[in-house]
Amino acid sequence: MGLEDKHPGILQNIEFAIINIYRADSALRDIDVIKALEALISYYQRRNMRREAEKPELPGLPDAVFDAVVDILDFQKNLVEKEEEEAPASRPSFSRALRKTSREDIYLACLRKIHKSAKRWNRERGERGYLDFVSNYIL
Repeated sequence: MGLEDKHPGILQNIEFAIINIYRADSALRDIDVIKALEALISYYQRRNMRREAEKPELPGLPDAVFDAVVDILDFQKNLVEKEEEEAPASRPSFSRALRKTSREDIYLACLRKIHKSAKRWNRERGERGYLDFVSNYIL
């Protein structure tokens, strides 16, 4: 089981953000989503390495997808941090003290999985294959 499979809520939130853009503007195509996902992967890789992560310049719809996904992931991160602050302090286990999985690690795994899925559905079903497939599962 991959890291992304342990966090279905994050996968769903990312896809929810993408499908909301699609429902607001039916001109969105899989290639726009794929470009946005590639930019997001690069952006979170830089954040994970503690480097300056500037927002890339993307045209129209890919930019809207990028912003929507960053917004929902930042919102989710703030919720998790708030919960962690309110939770009673627990003693970390030895293995967790050595290497704790960062939120960016989780986000990257989820973004890569969605990127792979978007490319596959696009290849199999055409320019809106991924969007049409996922929109069936997002309310």
